[in-house]
Amino acid sequence: MSKYSNLKKDFEEMKKLVRELPGAADYLDGPEVAVGQMILARQLELGYNQQQLADLAGVSLEDVTVIQAGMTHPNFGYTVQPDSLAKIFKALKIVGVRPIVDEEAATSMTH
Repeated sequence: MSKYSNLKKDFEEMKKLVRELPGAADYLDGPEVAVGQMILARQLELGYNQQQLADLAGVSLEDVTVIQAGMTHPNFGYTVQPDSLAKIFKALKIVGVRPIVDEEAATSMTH
């Protein structure tokens, strides 16, 4: 069991509650949040904190925070340097992304 298991459980429970808010499900299911979660998971797997990741990637701490929070969508008003995501991927040695498709969720979104 990972030392972060309780955090993941608490986060998943919080997401269930937040989904009830108008517009929240669209945000939580969006690509920005998915990328942020992937980066956070890899960061934790490698044992880095946000500042260590920012230093390793050569990006600002703010860029790491905004990307991990999934707030890169223009509606949030935050901007990150154009190459920050690529630098973070390189620092975390993320070389490819294979999406996991939830067929049931995808089908329900089209109806």
